[in-house]
Amino acid sequence: MRIAILHYHLDAGGVNRIIDLSARALTEAGHEVAVLAGGPPHARSLLDRRRVGVVPGLNYATGCVDLLSLGASLDAEARRILGGDPDLWHLHNHSLGKNPAVPMLAARWAREGRALVLQIHDFAEQDRPGNYRLLRDAAGGEGLRSFLYPSHSRVRYAVLTSHDAAIIDRAGPSSRATVLPNPVEPLPVESPLDPAGIDATGYLVYPTRAIPRKNLGEAILWSALLSEGEKLLITLAPDHPAHRAEHDAWVEFARRHRLPVLFDTVTRLQRPLGDFISGARAAITTSIGEGFGMAYLEPWLLGTPVVGRDLPKVTGDFAASGMRFDWLYPGIPVALTEAESLQYERLELESRRERARAYGLTGTDVGNGMPPRGIADFGFLPPALQRGLLERWFSGGGAVMEPPDLQVARAASTLDSQRRNLTGNFGLNAYAARLERLYRQAVESDSSVSEGSSFLDPQRVLEGFGLSVDRLP
Repeated sequence: MRIAILHYHLDAGGVNRIIDLSARALTEAGHEVAVLAGGPPHARSLLDRRRVGVVPGLNYATGCVDLLSLGASLDAEARRILGGDPDLWHLHNHSLGKNPAVPMLAARWAREGRALVLQIHDFAEQDRPGNYRLLRDAAGGEGLRSFLYPSHSRVRYAVLTSHDAAIIDRAGPSSRATVLPNPVEPLPVESPLDPAGIDATGYLVYPTRAIPRKNLGEAILWSALLSEGEKLLITLAPDHPAHRAEHDAWVEFARRHRLPVLFDTVTRLQRPLGDFISGARAAITTSIGEGFGMAYLEPWLLGTPVVGRDLPKVTGDFAASGMRFDWLYPGIPVALTEAESLQYERLELESRRERARAYGLTGTDVGNGMPPRGIADFGFLPPALQRGLLERWFSGGGAVMEPPDLQVARAASTLDSQRRNLTGNFGLNAYAARLERLYRQAVESDSSVSEGSSFLDPQRVLEGFGLSVDRLP
């Protein structure tokens, strides 16, 4: 097949690592591949530069882009690289709200009967109200139902988890959503980090950029439970200024309480992430929201077990394939004082109202589903309240949880089993086979079937991410 892959940019990052790997796998399988983006690939990209086309109209944009001009430029670049029209167009994150022209163009192509795979790694409906507002503004009077999620016999949706597939499927009877898990490849390792180099007897690593949903407070709690001489390493600080203040508040909290935590270690020590993971006693995750959940898988390939907070909507697919997650917990229930409960309720209601306003929702009841007074999951508390609870626990000398015993997790038989499962179910060969199957389903569907301007219901997608919606304006 002749395949054109589209993304806004080719800077370093998770989506572009997937594009690198999939382009390589498809080329090795004998397909002709063109990658089109708003700019050139980053320095370490695996892409063949001769197969890359730069179309500036694909870049992030908040204003209007001429659809006819953008479409013509993409067609011309694809033909130049492939020697003819693509059999299939593969668009990454078309609906994320980074450039409204992209979903509008996808809708036009669907009406024309082109074979499309729309791969959604991230949803604008999931805690990205600014992106969603941009899409609503671009939609104008016609609304998002007129272009955001096209439905046609030759359109296929690819998502990361069964949870996301169910959301897309509920949005319309012809969504044709397929679970396409990311390929999991071993991270490069120069040499495992020696604990002695950080003045420790051993360490746990949290391989993450410490943005708010990564739940830094719970990781700080873990640091207080480590054995004498051990440390917790958090690999990257946030790069967005809006997230930096909260991160720095945790840095100061850990310093004041003399907790064995090192922050932003990848930057400070100038070592690749694989060095930190491969030398750790365990990798930890305390995140309260993930797309695919690479943090649950990658460390096992380097012989490092994963501990921390379970996210069943993410890990459910992995567990169904045979992966073991015996060392994860569902949450940390805590008892709040009356004053803490009132503070939590006030902050939670304010957050929900702000979220509803940001998404332009009307008629919502933000008070639905509030947790019972006096009981909460530590990970979902606001950071200021987390710090207050930690202060109380530290002064009282009590422990809120016991870290898991990793003897079985670190056994050679466990590590070998997890690695075999990962390679067989989530390796690059398995990914390429799924991708080819998905492409053929789209290409071989009857292009003569006219479905008009059929679209999935964007309101149902919002509801799938917990936004109570009576109506969209």
